[in-house]
Amino acid sequence: MASKALKASVLAAAVALGAYWYWSPFLAIHQLRNAAKAGDSDAFNERVDYPRLRESLKGQLSAAIGDRMADGEPTNGAARAGAVLGSLFATALSDRMVDAFVRPEVVMRVMQEGKLLPKSEQGRDRRDRGNAPEEASGVEPSRSRTPIWSTERTSVDKLILYARDASQPEEKRTGLVFERRGFASWQLTEIRLPAL
Repeated sequence: MASKALKASVLAAAVALGAYWYWSPFLAIHQLRNAAKAGDSDAFNERVDYPRLRESLKGQLSAAIGDRMADGEPTNGAARAGAVLGSLFATALSDRMVDAFVRPEVVMRVMQEGKLLPKSEQGRDRRDRGNAPEEASGVEPSRSRTPIWSTERTSVDKLILYARDASQPEEKRTGLVFERRGFASWQLTEIRLPAL
């Protein structure tokens, strides 16, 4: 009898451990979003690989710039040299832009709103006024759009959390890539921008 109870408890522990392993990325996403809502940058930063995040964004922007340059390929030598110089300048500018964007407060906002672009000045003014009623200021109330979230598990070690505005097509969604670290730890390693 004791042997059966031991086997049952070992089986239950194995099932619980397997379930925890399988659901661990969703738990990590939940904890990351809670840290973002609470503004807890220490807890948030533990789950974000900032160097890889920067490299992924720089790569995407460089590829987009390269595609744009290839589309309008100039035919004469002087124009081609100007295009190459412009491409180098645009790449250097995009690298600085990425370094400015990939900061904890910006990545926290991505986890909440599903987009990388900054809030409008109007939203910032509302926060500064302490959320005063908008009718009093004569500003029409804005409708905050909650993103539609979906997930795609591409392997046992990678999960992508997608966010898109309900009014946008699928190709306009932002992807947040999470990768497994160790047994059941996950980190945000990449932000996949919508088609640029």
